[in-house]
Amino acid sequence: MPTPPLPFRACKNSIPVISKKTIDYLGEELVGDFCPKAMQTPMAIDIERFVQSYLGVEQDFQYLTNNGVYLGMTVFNDTSRLPVYNPETGQAEYISVRAGTVIIDKSLLKEGNENKYRFTMGHEGSHCILHSDYFAFNPDQTSLSGHSDVPLFRCKIADSGDEKRKPVSRWTYDDRMEWQANRLSSAILMPRLMVCRLVADSLPRTKEPFERGARDAFLDRMVLLIAGTFEVSRSAAAYRLRDLGLIDRKLNPDILSEMIRKRDVVSA
Repeated sequence: MPTPPLPFRACKNSIPVISKKTIDYLGEELVGDFCPKAMQTPMAIDIERFVQSYLGVEQDFQYLTNNGVYLGMTVFNDTSRLPVYNPETGQAEYISVRAGTVIIDKSLLKEGNENKYRFTMGHEGSHCILHSDYFAFNPDQTSLSGHSDVPLFRCKIADSGDEKRKPVSRWTYDDRMEWQANRLSSAILMPRLMVCRLVADSLPRTKEPFERGARDAFLDRMVLLIAGTFEVSRSAAAYRLRDLGLIDRKLNPDILSEMIRKRDVVSA
């Protein structure tokens, strides 16, 4: 797996201390190294090739539970006793998995789940990028499910990062790592500068503020454009627009172009 191109601090337990802005820069650097054209022209990232070939991560598909509550899992150590669900017997069984494997729940292979599958792949790949040192630091660490002695991260994933969360002051280590993986997945699938370029190119050439109705219609068009261009869900596209600070009725082409030029479109 390549070393992340941007340095960041880590806690004593090796969880990164990393801002939204730095995660966005990291996503741009990774995408630019993996597929330089994708940082010149907005396009959908081949997230399977990014995770498998670029990060060097193996991929497998299993039913992780009987009810689909977990959509993805990242395994950090070799094991012969990883519990998965067998729908034919209606029971759990153990399988062997190598370290550095991402397992995607088979429910995401169903028609209509393509966008959620892409975000989940990005999310699990982001765990590999950001959190391998944490599991190396504490090889007995498990996450979220609490039922396995295998160092892994088993994830309940929203495909936008916009899920309701407890106050940041009450976050656990798992909460922080889940937020970081969601944010980096968005930054890889929808690089900040490419999102801004789409919006800038679509803005009307006027310096007048948007009227409310026109602004809402414009934002609806932007959500559809971003979702279609990057092959993500509408909820993920809408959250990315909002989180990047691009939903602003006073925004105009000159201002946005200057923001892009300065690479300063996201608050730290």
